Amino acid sequence: MQRPDFMREGDNPYGPRGSLTREQIEEIQVYRANHEPGYLEQYYKENGWRKRLSLRDESGFTPPQLAQMSENAPWIRAKDTPAAPEPHFLDDDYISVGPDTVTSKDRLRILEAAADKRHSAVAWDNTVKRWKTEAEIADGLHSTPDSVAQRVEAGATYKESHTAMGRSAEEFGETAAEYHYIAEHYPDFEKQPLLGPKNGNDQFDQVWKHEDGRVVVVEAKSSTETDLGGRTLPDGQRVSQGSREYFFDIMEAMRARGEFDVLEALEEALSKEKLEYVVVKGEKNSGVYSGLQYRRFDISKGTLP
Repeated sequence: MQRPDFMREGDNPYGPRGSLTREQIEEIQVYRANHEPGYLEQYYKENGWRKRLSLRDESGFTPPQLAQMSENAPWIRAKDTPAAPEPHFLDDDYISVGPDTVTSKDRLRILEAAADKRHSAVAWDNTVKRWKTEAEIADGLHSTPDSVAQRVEAGATYKESHTAMGRSAEEFGETAAEYHYIAEHYPDFEKQPLLGPKNGNDQFDQVWKHEDGRVVVVEAKSSTETDLGGRTLPDGQRVSQGSREYFFDIMEAMRARGEFDVLEALEEALSKEKLEYVVVKGEKNSGVYSGLQYRRFDISKGTLP
């Protein structure tokens, strides 16, 4: 990786504030992460994710998220990694299902509560975000003890509200999948316990099994606007959630965790063509449950060359 021409010498490689574009600053930050002893450890976790958004270097900006195309490859900006190929689908498009198809009043109440909780969390998060922005602008203009205190308080409150909003959104997607999609389409299926990490990485959102060997694997999304996730394979290639490659790589992560019972059910269902892999997205709403959309993946063929 070549050293950027606009990178200064000395303690501050960025020069005076405002002399570089954000793109140039990030180019320097990536260079430092690859070549400057201690920089990567100071600002990043082992996987290239930032330790904290509030952790800024001499530029005054938080360094960008990083990724590697393979184990020993240089770090690059995560947003510069090639896009993963689209997964294959069995359905031509997403299929909408309205709230009127929920046949249980008790389940509908659960869905309504989840929708209301998500809506309230989003509204509060937006309010706090505006406060945070205003506090940052005010502190930049005045830089008084009061403005600093306001900025710090607003930042801390926004961190809490944003975390709560994300959690409520995830819960809504999971609730729509369980209490609407699965309950109406697969009422006799049993939810399988999963041992994945709390952050949701390296696992499917839900796995449901019937006593006859059929299995439904669900990826739950909080909104129709939420994109499918992705992951980097050991060889550095990016794959999309819903692809054959993604599915089997998650199975390997499950194997490493010792989830052998669920793995056995998945493998048997795959071999007997009794497995459904589906994404379920909650419809946008204003606090009242308005249904979901779903689309089934086709993992009979891969997405990589």
